[in-house]
Amino acid sequence: MRRLLRNLALFAAVVVGTLALFLLLLDYVIMPYIVDVKRVTVPDVREKTLSQAAERLQRRGLRLAIGDSVHHETLGKGYVVDQTPAPRRQIKKGRRVFVHVSLGRRLYAVPDVSGGSRRDAQLKIAGSQLALGRIEHLSSGSIPEGAVISQRPAAGTRVRRQSRVNLVISSGSPFAPKRVPDLVGISIEAVEDSLRNYEMQLGQIRDRIDNSVPEGQVLFQDPGPESRQLPNTAINVVVSVRSTTTPTPPDSAPRRP
Repeated sequence: MRRLLRNLALFAAVVVGTLALFLLLLDYVIMPYIVDVKRVTVPDVREKTLSQAAERLQRRGLRLAIGDSVHHETLGKGYVVDQTPAPRRQIKKGRRVFVHVSLGRRLYAVPDVSGGSRRDAQLKIAGSQLALGRIEHLSSGSIPEGAVISQRPAAGTRVRRQSRVNLVISSGSPFAPKRVPDLVGISIEAVEDSLRNYEMQLGQIRDRIDNSVPEGQVLFQDPGPESRQLPNTAINVVVSVRSTTTPTPPDSAPRRP
């Protein structure tokens, strides 16, 4: 039975392909030698809807024929992606112009990464043409440290290419010390949010003059990065500020009598 269905499908494909080839030969090879018809310029129907394309072609005495349907990143569903013959070609009146129609953007299914490690999740997400998004760490009494607790969007959701998938990752038991994130080099504006993602909080902020780095950048932290601390430990930071002292120009220095 399966072999019969395969043979029928193959036969149908051959018939459709033969018919399409015959129509192309009829339009491009046979008819030009049989009938002497006026030539017209092919209009540009790309990035038009099918109805707009058909109307433009009809005004030139041409016919619309639909070719392939393809996904496209910028053109919405039902818009013409490409055409054959190309625009501005001279062809005989009454011939067909084949158009490829957009199916819209391709959507990708979000993989199920719950229960796996961050690395496994990242590989699965990248393999699905998506990007790793925001990472949040949360204590869990049942899920081991480093395993994914939840994800957003949920598994199976269809999203656009390179959409971000946010993860919540277990930091282990609520009573166990947590890893302190590395804050050195990031802006003070992002510190509090980063600490919250690691179940820590911002402690004292001290300023230090340093004109070699952008103002507001973290120069030092205590406790240090990658150390282990209890949840909600306050992390103190030292932040760069600009010197407010204006150097005295050489010409304005007092002269000796």
